[in-house]
Amino acid sequence: MRELAAPGDVRVVVRDESWKQLRLGPEAVKSFDADLRLSRRDGDVQFAIAHKPSDLLSAGDSGSQAVAIAKDLLHLADIKILHGQDRAVAAELETMLGLGPIARDLVTGWAMQGKGRALWCVGDQHYKVATVLHPIERKLTFTNQALEAAG
Repeated sequence: MRELAAPGDVRVVVRDESWKQLRLGPEAVKSFDADLRLSRRDGDVQFAIAHKPSDLLSAGDSGSQAVAIAKDLLHLADIKILHGQDRAVAAELETMLGLGPIARDLVTGWAMQGKGRALWCVGDQHYKVATVLHPIERKLTFTNQALEAAG
């Protein structure tokens, strides 16, 4: 978990690889849930980043309290940013979020055709968004050094 400076009294919390915290056990899942639910009161903006919806199901044994809480986390998010996914993951998203065929096809088609493309779900509205980085931003945010070194 990383905290970023923000103007005023707002604290930005980025939870990258959130599946790691969810696999720490029921108390970690409850803590994650409480942080998200209380973020408005605390003046926090929370970003929880996961690879796919089934990451939430790995929080514990099937049918456990931890899995039930983790599955509900997806519905706490006011904004969901869905980058390109294969058809199996898109089917999970469609089922869990009630996306519908047009949104599902955007995630498996258009969003897969270029970096930075995503379907933004803001409440009941869906938006196609393409993020374009300035060359300086690209250098600052490039995280594939280990992959390139291994290749």
